[in-house]
Amino acid sequence: MKEDKENLSQLKKAVSSDFYNYKEFSLLPEADLNTLEEFKIYLTEKISELMVINFDGLLKILYQIDINEIKIKNVIHSTNDYKAPLIADLIIKRQLQKIETRKKYKENKNRNILS
Repeated sequence: MKEDKENLSQLKKAVSSDFYNYKEFSLLPEADLNTLEEFKIYLTEKISELMVINFDGLLKILYQIDINEIKIKNVIHSTNDYKAPLIADLIIKRQLQKIETRKKYKENKNRNILS
């Protein structure tokens, strides 16, 4: 449970920093988001807004986050009308992968120092 809250906190920080350069699109939540599902709903709403006001900016963000281009194209060119939640899922999954990778390398680094 503690690890879930820690991951959520790291996820919110990472995603907020990804969107930081787009002044018209502040990702800092107005409400306290305590679960991954609440964060996903919030992120989906913000992505929907950005798809309308600055789609090119959204694509740049997805590229900077390092989301697989094929996955992005599949979502964008799909017939699904609900693209924003799919994009939110891609962002969340990628950022959680990065968080886990950082933890793994940090653990390995700490083990090497103690050896």
